[in-house]
Amino acid sequence: MKLHMLTGSLGTGLVMVGYITQVVRLARTHRAEGVSARDQLLWAVASGLLLVHAMGMESVVFTVLMISQIVCCVLIAAMATIYRRSESPRRSRR
Repeated sequence: MKLHMLTGSLGTGLVMVGYITQVVRLARTHRAEGVSARDQLLWAVASGLLLVHAMGMESVVFTVLMISQIVCCVLIAAMATIYRRSESPRRSRR
Protein backbone atom coordinates (compact mmCIF):
# COMPACT_ATOMS: atom_id res chain seq x y z
CA MET A 1 0.00 0.00 0.00
CA LYS A 2 1.36 3.41 -0.92
CA LEU A 3 1.98 5.99 1.78
CA HIS A 4 -0.71 8.38 0.53
CA MET A 5 -3.31 5.57 0.57
CA LEU A 6 -2.29 4.62 4.11
CA THR A 7 -2.46 8.19 5.40
CA GLY A 8 -5.73 8.79 3.54
CA SER A 9 -7.25 5.66 5.05
CA LEU A 10 -6.06 6.63 8.53
CA GLY A 11 -7.46 10.15 8.13
CA THR A 12 -10.79 8.77 6.92
CA GLY A 13 -10.94 6.48 9.94
CA LEU A 14 -10.24 9.35 12.32
CA VAL A 15 -12.96 11.52 10.76
CA MET A 16 -15.45 8.65 10.99
CA VAL A 17 -14.57 8.04 14.66
CA GLY A 18 -15.09 11.75 15.37
CA TYR A 19 -18.54 11.76 13.80
CA ILE A 20 -19.55 8.45 15.37
CA THR A 21 -18.66 9.72 18.85
CA GLN A 22 -20.96 12.72 18.28
CA VAL A 23 -23.79 10.44 17.16
CA VAL A 24 -23.29 8.17 20.17
CA ARG A 25 -23.24 11.16 22.55
CA LEU A 26 -26.47 12.49 21.07
CA ALA A 27 -28.11 9.08 21.29
CA ARG A 28 -27.06 8.54 24.90
CA THR A 29 -27.82 11.96 26.30
CA HIS A 30 -30.82 12.90 24.13
CA ARG A 31 -29.55 16.47 24.37
CA ALA A 32 -28.61 18.64 21.41
CA GLU A 33 -26.89 21.50 23.20
CA GLY A 34 -24.10 22.96 21.11
CA VAL A 35 -25.15 21.14 17.94
CA SER A 36 -26.31 23.22 15.00
CA ALA A 37 -28.57 21.21 12.71
CA ARG A 38 -28.25 23.91 10.05
CA ASP A 39 -24.43 23.67 10.09
CA GLN A 40 -24.58 19.88 9.88
CA LEU A 41 -26.85 20.06 6.85
CA LEU A 42 -24.56 22.61 5.23
CA TRP A 43 -21.60 20.26 5.76
CA ALA A 44 -23.64 17.41 4.29
CA VAL A 45 -24.31 19.47 1.14
CA ALA A 46 -20.62 20.41 0.91
CA SER A 47 -19.69 16.76 1.34
CA GLY A 48 -22.13 15.84 -1.42
CA LEU A 49 -20.38 18.23 -3.78
CA LEU A 50 -17.00 16.86 -2.76
CA LEU A 51 -18.35 13.33 -3.25
CA VAL A 52 -19.01 14.10 -6.91
CA HIS A 53 -15.43 15.34 -7.18
CA ALA A 54 -14.04 12.26 -5.40
CA MET A 55 -15.96 9.94 -7.69
CA GLY A 56 -14.65 11.84 -10.70
CA MET A 57 -11.11 11.34 -9.42
CA GLU A 58 -11.91 7.66 -8.78
CA SER A 59 -10.51 7.98 -5.26
CA VAL A 60 -11.91 5.19 -3.10
CA VAL A 61 -10.65 6.67 0.17
CA PHE A 62 -12.02 10.14 -0.59
CA THR A 63 -15.34 8.65 -1.76
CA VAL A 64 -15.75 6.62 1.45
CA LEU A 65 -14.88 9.68 3.51
CA MET A 66 -17.49 11.83 1.78
CA ILE A 67 -20.21 9.17 2.04
CA SER A 68 -19.54 8.72 5.76
CA GLN A 69 -19.60 12.48 6.31
CA ILE A 70 -22.92 12.86 4.51
CA VAL A 71 -24.54 10.05 6.48
CA CYS A 72 -23.22 11.28 9.83
CA CYS A 73 -24.06 14.95 9.21
CA VAL A 74 -27.63 14.14 8.23
CA LEU A 75 -27.98 11.77 11.21
CA ILE A 76 -26.61 14.37 13.64
CA ALA A 77 -28.90 17.09 12.22
CA ALA A 78 -31.94 14.81 12.47
CA MET A 79 -31.13 13.73 16.03
CA ALA A 80 -30.48 17.32 17.14
CA THR A 81 -33.81 18.44 15.68
CA ILE A 82 -35.72 15.55 17.26
CA TYR A 83 -34.14 16.03 20.70
CA ARG A 84 -34.75 19.78 20.69
CA ARG A 85 -38.41 19.28 19.78
CA SER A 86 -38.92 16.51 22.33
CA GLU A 87 -37.82 18.66 25.27
CA SER A 88 -40.90 19.67 27.20
CA PRO A 89 -41.12 23.06 28.95
CA ARG A 90 -41.42 21.22 32.25
CA ARG A 91 -38.12 19.40 31.65
CA SER A 92 -36.19 22.54 30.63
CA ARG A 93 -37.09 24.36 33.89
CA ARG A 94 -35.02 22.00 36.03
